[in-house]
Amino acid sequence: MRQSRYVWLLGISLFCLITLISLKTPQTVISTLADPQYGDSPRTTIQHFWNLMDLRQTDLARDLLILPEGSSDENEFKAWATRLNKDPMLSLQKVEFMNTDLGISQAVVVRVSWTSLDQGVQRVTFSINLKQTENGWRIQRIKQINDPS
Repeated sequence: MRQSRYVWLLGISLFCLITLISLKTPQTVISTLADPQYGDSPRTTIQHFWNLMDLRQTDLARDLLILPEGSSDENEFKAWATRLNKDPMLSLQKVEFMNTDLGISQAVVVRVSWTSLDQGVQRVTFSINLKQTENGWRIQRIKQINDPS
């Protein structure tokens, strides 16, 4: 009876591993295991980007961007990095995706909610364009926009 449980556990583990590999290419599986920000969806990349910004790991968040040097998009990123580094009490509350069809479009509208002890809840809406690269999805444009709602 005891050995039977181990056989079932081993069988289920092998089944899950084979299913995972059959649904994704081995390169994607290995890349995702080695580098979690290698998301296979724009949503994963955007969520990971804002989580890194919340953790004040702006150098790692910068690696998810492919912005032209000196562009307004790069200035937007630098302004947010400076703002987050100056206010240690500012923390990420929620990332809301305003688009319902993320798979079709590479342009995403995202509302990011921040909380702060002295300023309360701040909601900022961004238009983010993504591009599929060999290293996964990367943000090629980030622009703060007026809240559509």
